[in-house]
Amino acid sequence: MIGKVAFVLTTGINSAYVLGYSGTIMVPLGWIGGVVGLLIATAISLYANTLIAKLHEFGGKRHIRYRDLAGFIYGRQAYHLTWRLQYVNLFMINCGFIILAGSALKAVYVLFGDDHTMKLPHFIAIAGLICAIFAIGIPHLSALGVWLAVSTILSLIYIVVAIVLSVRDGPTVEGH
Repeated sequence: MIGKVAFVLTTGINSAYVLGYSGTIMVPLGWIGGVVGLLIATAISLYANTLIAKLHEFGGKRHIRYRDLAGFIYGRQAYHLTWRLQYVNLFMINCGFIILAGSALKAVYVLFGDDHTMKLPHFIAIAGLICAIFAIGIPHLSALGVWLAVSTILSLIYIVVAIVLSVRDGPTVEGH
């Protein structure tokens, strides 16, 4: 169970931005440094989330939310502070995810579309609507079981396609 929680936390928080990692990590560090850096970051994130998942059982009581755990250990003020920080964090993650998803939708549209009349804000709105429908359709974390399998399969397909295309195209240096 703890491994599943750590996996969901690691992929749920990090995977939305994975599409942008290549520009921020692979370009300055190169192939070897970038791949090693991403693997190390994934291992650290998985380890940290495993520790957090184990920490949810404290004092003989299982605490489902971080804010409940903070309140149990540090008191009412910590509960409210953790609650505020969690929602700011979730808001920022979702904003970044929706903007990134809108950018990806626009890239597919430009690649395969003919008229190019839709602009980035249209795609961000579409991504936001899909995200809202998904959020309404999944009432709690336990309902993610099926979606976790779907997400894993789609992630593996993306990873395989990205690796195949990267190997086929090879490393390129701009301007040469």
